[in-house]
Amino acid sequence: MINIEKRIYDAIEEVPTLPTIYSVLSDTLISPNANAADIAHLISTDQSASFKVLKVVNSPIYHLSSRIESISLAVLHLGFNEIRNIILALSVINLFSKKKLIAAFRPVDFWKHSIGVGVITRYIGNTLQVARPENYFLSGIMHDIGKLVLFENFGDQYEKVLQYSEERKCQLIDAEKEILGIDHSAAGAILAEKWKLPDSVLKAMKYHHEGSSGDKDMLTAAVHISDIAARMLEFGFAGDDYVQKPNPEAWELLKLPPHFFTKSIGVLTASFDETVNSILNCD
Repeated sequence: MINIEKRIYDAIEEVPTLPTIYSVLSDTLISPNANAADIAHLISTDQSASFKVLKVVNSPIYHLSSRIESISLAVLHLGFNEIRNIILALSVINLFSKKKLIAAFRPVDFWKHSIGVGVITRYIGNTLQVARPENYFLSGIMHDIGKLVLFENFGDQYEKVLQYSEERKCQLIDAEKEILGIDHSAAGAILAEKWKLPDSVLKAMKYHHEGSSGDKDMLTAAVHISDIAARMLEFGFAGDDYVQKPNPEAWELLKLPPHFFTKSIGVLTASFDETVNSILNCD
């Protein structure tokens, strides 16, 4: 396991850094003098980023009452951090979508699943009116990113992981531990550290299967429940068909309204379809 962890660290060192616009945005947001006009101007200098951000902002996930036609309005309605997170999510999808993946794994369906988890997580955040919802969509998108790290750098071994999971009818995370000695949650956390993602996002990525990091974290619980719901609703394909039982502690912590998912299937499905179209057809 020590050897595989070192190889993963070495492999992640080769993963490109995040786009300049994300880094500059992060640095700008640290400044106490940052304002909406500065942020909007910065994003607008990158036409590709601007176009993609506006498509996502106008997708159903944000439930805005009117169409947003400018980056300035997008920043005004969603805030600095949410816009930065959208750029990060789009950048990561673009970065890994260009990689050559093993044939046994369907990258488009993988991203559909990740987007589905993001949509549901954000919907849960909206429903519960959490104080800081900006990391909910991003955490859903990023929760399984460690799978990409593993099967891009250990393709032959990961084919064995997929085969083991299928034959034993078990989750990929269990097959990863058995074959590789490390799982995608741990690999994703290593990548999150390199990219200096917010601690709350890193924690949700690392503990999304358990549903709890031991400190009653709402975001981790939301991603855990959303991952299960996305599988049940067949939003994309996460690499295995296993649907785990939710952690009762996570379910109790969220305290979702009665029949929450039964009543929300129509809204979630429509939001998923349109958000997938907005993100995966941005180019």
